[in-house]
Amino acid sequence: MNSIKTIEPAPSLFAQIVDELRNKSEAELKMLYVRFFQKELKEEWKTITQNINFKNSSEDDIVKTIQQNRYRN
Repeated sequence: MNSIKTIEPAPSLFAQIVDELRNKSEAELKMLYVRFFQKELKEEWKTITQNINFKNSSEDDIVKTIQQNRYRN
């Protein structure tokens, strides 16, 4: 008896990436984000900080200001 084998198409690259990321922890995803987008993050940091004086600011103030500038509604 002849049987015809069907070949399943391989999942797309996008689907493979999603499958890999699905089981990562929040910390692992953050690390990957920083690694993949480090150039963009450095440029964003330069833009945000180019006209800022940090001398009299607490770390909390700096973080809050960056978040407000980055995530404007």
